[in-house]
Amino acid sequence: MRFSHDPHHDGSPDYVTIDDDRARLRVRVPGGADAVYAYVVEDGEARLVEGAPESAADGVSWFAVEIPLLPVVTPYRFAIVRGRRYTWLNQAGTHEHEVTDDGDFRLLTGPNPPSWVPATTVYQIFPDRFARDDDSVGPLAEHPDWAHPRAWDDEPAGSGPAAAGEYYGGTLEGVRRHLDHLAGLGAEVVYLTPFFPARSTHRYDASSFTEVDPLLGGDAALRALTREAHERGMRVMGDLTTNHTGDEHEWFRAARSDPDSEEAGYYYFTDHPDGYVSWLGVGSLPKLDYSSAALRERVYGADDSVLVDRLGGEEGLDGWRIDVANMTGRLGAQDVNHEVSGEIAARMREAAPEAWLLAEHFYDAGPDTRHDGWHGVMNYAGFTRPVWAWLNTGPAGVRYAATHTAAPLPSSGAAEAVRAMRTTNAGLPWRVRAHSVNALSTHDSARFRTVVGDPVLQAVGVAAQATLPGVPFVFAGDEIGLEGRDGENSRRTMPWHRPQDWDRRVLDSHRRLLALHRSLPALQTGGLRWLDAGEHHMTFLRSLGDQVVLVHLTDGPHGERVAAPGDLDAAGLEVVECDGGVRGRFEDKVELSARGPGYLVAVGVRQAG
Repeated sequence: MRFSHDPHHDGSPDYVTIDDDRARLRVRVPGGADAVYAYVVEDGEARLVEGAPESAADGVSWFAVEIPLLPVVTPYRFAIVRGRRYTWLNQAGTHEHEVTDDGDFRLLTGPNPPSWVPATTVYQIFPDRFARDDDSVGPLAEHPDWAHPRAWDDEPAGSGPAAAGEYYGGTLEGVRRHLDHLAGLGAEVVYLTPFFPARSTHRYDASSFTEVDPLLGGDAALRALTREAHERGMRVMGDLTTNHTGDEHEWFRAARSDPDSEEAGYYYFTDHPDGYVSWLGVGSLPKLDYSSAALRERVYGADDSVLVDRLGGEEGLDGWRIDVANMTGRLGAQDVNHEVSGEIAARMREAAPEAWLLAEHFYDAGPDTRHDGWHGVMNYAGFTRPVWAWLNTGPAGVRYAATHTAAPLPSSGAAEAVRAMRTTNAGLPWRVRAHSVNALSTHDSARFRTVVGDPVLQAVGVAAQATLPGVPFVFAGDEIGLEGRDGENSRRTMPWHRPQDWDRRVLDSHRRLLALHRSLPALQTGGLRWLDAGEHHMTFLRSLGDQVVLVHLTDGPHGERVAAPGDLDAAGLEVVECDGGVRGRFEDKVELSARGPGYLVAVGVRQAG
């Protein structure tokens, strides 16, 4: 599929300028057009706003359209008119037929998310499996009654009743001891899965929100970690379960003991005290009911609420990742998800204006992001799944998520992966996508290395993380080639005492590609224009101001692909990163070929538009 001759627009600064209550939108139209219109809907009524020609060079015309900004969100798409033919342009691409509003571009107005986010890299740590206070490796003699102590080198059993109790003894002091590793990798956000006390090592079944689990070192250990991270210029993000608590939580115990208590209104009881709604029927995770104003105060409204209390300051958190954000405030006919996420976002701005609000979302996150709410999402649908499907060569039995499923991992070509990314990301406002994360693995999925089974293919995935819109996200251990066949089995320990087992090639690829993301503004906030995709390759441009970055990713051999100068709007392209079997020539035209999997990144200077 060639996209280089398609009209193009995206939400980046090169294409969108906001001035008070109006937005100026630019459209790139190869071959020109008789007219370009913006299709906007206000109060349910649609109209076409005509644009004006702006410039033309090398067979490419630029048009500009001014439209009024609407409260909260402004949706629009374009009609490219040639004679009596209309080409519709929305976030999913171009269409020669009428389309619905669902794939429209969307501008969010109001306060912007933290500006530092698109330039950063996130490093996810599952505290029990990252590092202990010391270098011991045997099972710990002291442990809680629910725990099953394991030696540091033991492989997690995988999904099953005992998985949540496998106890390895990692601590927050262990994390602090290894911040040099994160710094050397180029990670700038330390994201900790829950640190509240619980009766599991995943700790999503919190028994209290008022303290840090003593097994992790308590509040003092978290303060020491955040203080040192901040001194290094890093940030620390926590993980908050707004959808549920544990069944041993102090709120739930109070609710069960007294049906007339305030806390009883925090949960959905069907037959008090033993009948209640829980997350996906898991009895240890009773679901929270946000029809309770008192619950909202305790979760995020009050100054000493769970959300606010630990934010900001030298020893505070720099953001929250919200667990099961897609289910928060939803049950049957009740749906206050947008209301709650909007209140959480507003409360975070008041408490810590530069704090990042990241939502877990496994599926289509578009409808939940078209308002002033979550800054970004864990973009499983728009990044993880398409990249997995393209590069998947894993063995049978590898599972996508932590939950049981007999369905095999899907497999597709690169062109299908591009189509999937364009389709799924069409629902996200551009600024939400820029503040979302590109994960190849998480603690809820199989390890990417197991999915692809090859260090070069893993590096191709890392190149996609670092160059596509969004924030690179590394699950601790991915950078050294750790494996895992499902969400539980992937929660393996970091083999600090076995450096000989580290995949140094993959580690070096992470370091170089994350540094590239950090050094090139176009890879952080620049636009995305697809050029070409085939069975084994995808090629795209990221551009911002005078900087243009060409990216070519491939999973195997392919013949020569050619791009003319007029396709690129760039000159002086020079290769800054290349690995695997990719070859490129940059003279009067760009010629790309491959003898095997690999990637190429070249940087040039904008020449037109």
